[in-house]
Amino acid sequence: MLAADGNDPPSIFHRKNNLTWANSDGLLFNSVEALDRIGLAYFRRKLGRQVWSVGPILFPGVRSGKHAGITAEKCIEWLDAKPINSVLYVSFGSNNTISASQMMQLAKALEQVTNVNFVWVVRPPLGFDITTEFRADEWLPEGFIERVVDDQKRGLIVVQWAPQMEILSHKSVGSFLTHCGWNSVLEALSRGVPLMGWPMGAEQFFNAKLLAEEIGVCVEVARGINFELKHEDMVEKIELVMGQSEKGKEMRKKAGEMKELIKDTVRDKEGIKGSSVEAMDGFLNAALLTKEKTKNGYTQHNTIS
Repeated sequence: MLAADGNDPPSIFHRKNNLTWANSDGLLFNSVEALDRIGLAYFRRKLGRQVWSVGPILFPGVRSGKHAGITAEKCIEWLDAKPINSVLYVSFGSNNTISASQMMQLAKALEQVTNVNFVWVVRPPLGFDITTEFRADEWLPEGFIERVVDDQKRGLIVVQWAPQMEILSHKSVGSFLTHCGWNSVLEALSRGVPLMGWPMGAEQFFNAKLLAEEIGVCVEVARGINFELKHEDMVEKIELVMGQSEKGKEMRKKAGEMKELIKDTVRDKEGIKGSSVEAMDGFLNAALLTKEKTKNGYTQHNTIS
């Protein structure tokens, strides 16, 4: 797959880490059985170990150690003023950013799509210290903030960190431009939000492929950190997903179906247990059994990843 050469730091880390999984008694995944059957089946077949899919494990609000660039209250107030499905949420996760030229092209695209509002979580581009102050006058088109954010009120620029779950839960959000990290994917689909994918490393490329080709809730708009982004192409993709095209309507429909599917996996009432609830029960039973065996002197792997 283009750009998925396995030499980026996250891929190298995961590859080394995966070698230790075979020494575990079982594996616990933050995933959803019906959403991720192919991947889960692979690990069951490859490792011959028990695999429990107990997702989605979601983190409401600002996560520990993260400093939000805006309060949830101010963000919700801004979103409340926007029509249903009119806002594109843009965020590439806590460990990613894009190049200065890509940032400039993305900003131009967001300005040109005049019927779409946006919340954009920004960080300094590649090659700059990600913890430094964001220099909008240098990395965004001249006058962009004044025109689009201040005058038109179409955009909300958030520096470093945003209350993602609150944003994705809002009815005004119509799509999520994301790096396709699995946590972000689950957060979006649990709220019925379709995706625009820009995978950048590790398993994100395969996540994007699964979401676009198998599930039908994603359109890939770029690939990798070296992708030559053109604002004209981005405008076309944004209009495809956010507009009234048949593709956009179908993606929203399927994302809504995924929301209900995910809701069913964590159901535990009236004698009905969802797949993730059953998996958690299975994991706890296995953990207790492993503990008992260890206590009685039977040691095998005694770890669960």
